Amino acid sequence: MNSISSKVSKVINIIETKDLSKKELINYFNNINNYPSISENERERLIEVVEKKMRVNFPNTAKKILGGKSSKARELLDNFFSKLIVDFDWSKNKVGTRVKAGGSMISGKEYVCWYISYKNEKGYSTGLHYRQLTPKTDPYLEIDFRKVGKHFENEKKLNKFPVELKDDAFSLFKEYLIQIIN
Repeated sequence: MNSISSKVSKVINIIETKDLSKKELINYFNNINNYPSISENERERLIEVVEKKMRVNFPNTAKKILGGKSSKARELLDNFFSKLIVDFDWSKNKVGTRVKAGGSMISGKEYVCWYISYKNEKGYSTGLHYRQLTPKTDPYLEIDFRKVGKHFENEKKLNKFPVELKDDAFSLFKEYLIQIIN
């Protein structure tokens, strides 16, 4: 298990609990990236904490420094989709064959929502979603499999995976695609 030193734990606590200015958060971000005496695990954890705080308190600055809020979602799903487009025949897909922005993100109900989906002519659908409810919550992957229509809502299968288990989520999505692509 990757442990975090007490020194790094203290810094995490400071970042999470203190009311830091934009300049202070930028300094933390730069120092974390340039400090040679911490492990990669500690560096990733510190950057994650700074990123969450920046995205909540200074979203414009976060976008300039860290990229758009959707950049990680798009990168991950674009990578998956480039493999899926080769492995499967998408010609009979009844919905858009691309990485799409979720309506819940567009309407502001969720912070980040991007997805890939396939629906066949019999009304069976599967989707791979990258969701993050708020800037403070961790993103996750969600895989659904269902027959479209109100009569079938209680038959819907829904699985959630932490992003770290992306390979498991991808495998399950591929299993569902195999079932519904003719």
